[in-house]
Amino acid sequence: LAIDISNEWFATGSNDRLVKIWDLSSGKLKLTLTGHVDTIMDLTVSKTRPYLYSCSMDNQVKCWDLTQNQNIRNYFGHLNGVYSLAINDHYDILLTGSRDSSIKIWDIRTKDCIKTLIGHKSTISSILTQGTLPQIISSSYDKTIKLWDLRKCLTTLTHHTKSVHCLYSNPYNNNEFISSSVNEIKFWNYDTNNDNDINNCNLISTIDQHDGI
Repeated sequence: LAIDISNEWFATGSNDRLVKIWDLSSGKLKLTLTGHVDTIMDLTVSKTRPYLYSCSMDNQVKCWDLTQNQNIRNYFGHLNGVYSLAINDHYDILLTGSRDSSIKIWDIRTKDCIKTLIGHKSTISSILTQGTLPQIISSSYDKTIKLWDLRKCLTTLTHHTKSVHCLYSNPYNNNEFISSSVNEIKFWNYDTNNDNDINNCNLISTIDQHDGI
């Protein structure tokens, strides 16, 4: 699910292979987008363009222009299903994480893959961008969280004991985020140095009273 910055509509993707656009206030279906041939795993919406991005188990990443209500770009390169998406409008880049254990950085306009980040050993489950900073955070089923600049891994966090399924950033503090695993939730903060690289990352607290998340 992804909510537009205007709070007027939201989008959903499902194992029925469809992307649906809904009116947020009434809950009524506005539009159905077709094109994927397998389960849709993630969606994200641009804050500066009328674009919606979707990724699927069919190995494809699609860009939808919501002024034309059609698919205008496809990003090909992953060797397995694509599980996660993130966009950084400041740098005009799209980031995708796949079951092939890689993160790809794409130029939104040219569709070119700028860089492939290798380091995780299993499916990339979630990706966070850091506003105007040239860095990202990724989680994986390999139980780790990695903090990257756009060239290399800066830090690997190994505090989780099971697969990490989701990341969520604090909308009021860009230096804080949450990670969710099968059995626990962890709260983190980090500092940046003079080059805007992550200096250190600290675990604030853990909630581990769940049987399954």
